[in-house]
Amino acid sequence: MITERENFFRMARRETPAFVSHQPGLLQMVLPSALRDRGPSESGGRGQDWFGTWWTTDESMPTSPVPDPAKPYVLDDITEWESVIAWPDLSRIDWAACAARDLPEGREPSKILCLMLVSGPFERLHDLMGFENALISLITEPEACHAFFRRLCDFKIEQLGYLKRYYDPDMVHFQDDWGNQKDLFFDPALWREIIAPEVRRVVEAAHELGLLFDMHSCGRIDRVADDIVSWGVDVLDPAQPVNDLERWAREYNGKLIIMGGLNAQDIIDNASATDAEIRAETRRKLDLFATGGYYIPFAVSLSPRLEVAFDEVLKYGREFYGRQTRL
Repeated sequence: MITERENFFRMARRETPAFVSHQPGLLQMVLPSALRDRGPSESGGRGQDWFGTWWTTDESMPTSPVPDPAKPYVLDDITEWESVIAWPDLSRIDWAACAARDLPEGREPSKILCLMLVSGPFERLHDLMGFENALISLITEPEACHAFFRRLCDFKIEQLGYLKRYYDPDMVHFQDDWGNQKDLFFDPALWREIIAPEVRRVVEAAHELGLLFDMHSCGRIDRVADDIVSWGVDVLDPAQPVNDLERWAREYNGKLIIMGGLNAQDIIDNASATDAEIRAETRRKLDLFATGGYYIPFAVSLSPRLEVAFDEVLKYGREFYGRQTRL
């Protein structure tokens, strides 16, 4: 049987895969220590990032640092970002040492090496000034926000060059959450005017470097999903079930790889749900996205019961394409 890596590239080339890919078996996910979008990696992400924001952890989610609410904001007024924000000099980073530290045994030959770029435009804005202030700034000072997003994405694109040279990844995972469980945080027209063009430039820059692009955005992003697909992203995740996933499968299958889709909130993280219900949910999503499409089942969940879903992927997904009409 071919490796997970080889199977993934079949999907990336829009060829029929041999089986449904299994994550976490597929991706070698690395948050580069060279990138200080959180606190220092040696402290679990706690402490100050390279823009001065303080990060801490919540006991309920110890692996997910959050801006420390007890510390002052770095930025109070978006119109002052040019005088307040000090942009790190990437040329002064010892990239080779960071890569050696992050990949002490090198890349895993059967996996896809995927580097994480967190704190995209909107996330970085509210990292710096708080969530409510960021939303207000988008409405009251859209031109200043757009200028800041343009500079930030220039900075992200500069990072890609160093990451390609010193880490040589297969793919980058770009993270910017745009929705809650009901809808977008902001009007789609505003998003299209000041956020989308800048993120699209990062997608294009990654592709120019020969890197695949995984666009991560949590929440209900239905109203802009068509735009994201039109950018030519290679992977869209986490495809949370608050979205119209039936429409996504109908309109996007065969155009890109969908990663996610599994219902964590109602099923996997629900203590009353049975293993049989988790397995049934996994099969439903395989049938939905892998029939005529490319799919990596996953869920945003910290529950150990996620392993039940992964086991079902191995049992149901390994022979999936032998039971289905060819793509």
